[in-house]
Amino acid sequence: MMNRMKVFAADSVEAMAKITKELGNEARIYSTRRVNGGIEIIAGTGDADEDTHETLQRSLPPNPKAKAQADFAALLASARELARYGERASKSTERVQPPPLDHIPERTAEPAPPPPPHPSFDEERMASIENTVTEIKSMLSAGLMTHALSMAGASPELIAIYLAQSGAYEQPNADAKFGAFLAKRLIYPDADKFLSTPKVILALGPSGAGKTTLLAQMIARLRMNDPNARVTLVNAHSSRFGAAEDLRAYGRILDTPTIDIEHPDELVEFTRGIDQRIYIFVDMPSAPDECARISAALEENAEYLAPITRIGVIPANLSQEAAMGVLDRYHDLEAIAITKLSEGNPTASMLGKLSLRNARVAFLSHTSHITRGLSEPRAEDLDQLIRGALLPTASVEV
Repeated sequence: MMNRMKVFAADSVEAMAKITKELGNEARIYSTRRVNGGIEIIAGTGDADEDTHETLQRSLPPNPKAKAQADFAALLASARELARYGERASKSTERVQPPPLDHIPERTAEPAPPPPPHPSFDEERMASIENTVTEIKSMLSAGLMTHALSMAGASPELIAIYLAQSGAYEQPNADAKFGAFLAKRLIYPDADKFLSTPKVILALGPSGAGKTTLLAQMIARLRMNDPNARVTLVNAHSSRFGAAEDLRAYGRILDTPTIDIEHPDELVEFTRGIDQRIYIFVDMPSAPDECARISAALEENAEYLAPITRIGVIPANLSQEAAMGVLDRYHDLEAIAITKLSEGNPTASMLGKLSLRNARVAFLSHTSHITRGLSEPRAEDLDQLIRGALLPTASVEV
């Protein structure tokens, strides 16, 4: 049996509290919209048969994206019609030059009817149309972001709290407020100081994620900031074909010594026996078991080593499930780097999931260029990344 209710409240938190009280935690949210300075939420419980489901669907507001597209098209059509009407009226009132006097016929022609009055161009109406279009596009983007969070596993209550905290319920620019809010949640604090002190940096991620290139870019960035920095590059990929050759090639380019290890104890002995004022960049194996053994050996000897920092490497074209697998497989990640941004944008649901998991982005790798491909993200960069993830879905055809 299906039970449905409509709730009006001053804000989403109050509305969700009423729904939870009446329908319990299993309530399903069917629609949310801003009305008369408050929030209207339609919720329900239970399973509906096909007839009931169709009746409910007819009673609910249309899909926000479809409605926004229709409203957007109607507004543009109205604006075009207004422009065409003004153009026709302008042409009809153009003055016609009289013929020369020697061509005036003897018989006087009948007087022409007076031209219609020239309509005044309604600037207020056009401004209202432009504001409404902006509002529709803004709410559409915010709605798509909430959908992405829902697909990422966020509960309706959490999404409502996100919207309230971001101020996205307040017009205008709901999408900008929501995007900026998520960007602040994703950014690594003081990303530009990530390489400010010597440490052991482990690059962790799946095969083909771009770990080796990322380490080379990080070393290049460190060298530009501090030409006298002491750096060593370590290949822990003993089982991957060609890994040692790739790392040594980068080492020659960056004038950085490179070593290979075949057993976790070798890395422990190496890091223990050198000056702790040296940066050590470790290209970790992709195989989970091999990676776990090295991580465990470093943890057991952490008191004798320089501070250990784990950075997860997530390529932009990775699926949401695979990206979450990186967070699940490699524990205690201090930060993440999103790589291969030149090959595509991360999905909105993946960015939403990273936000829910409190993952912090310390680096963005746009290309494989060693010195120009890496950047420490600003809030504006991540905001642009979020909007880029929404863009393919948010485009409106008229």
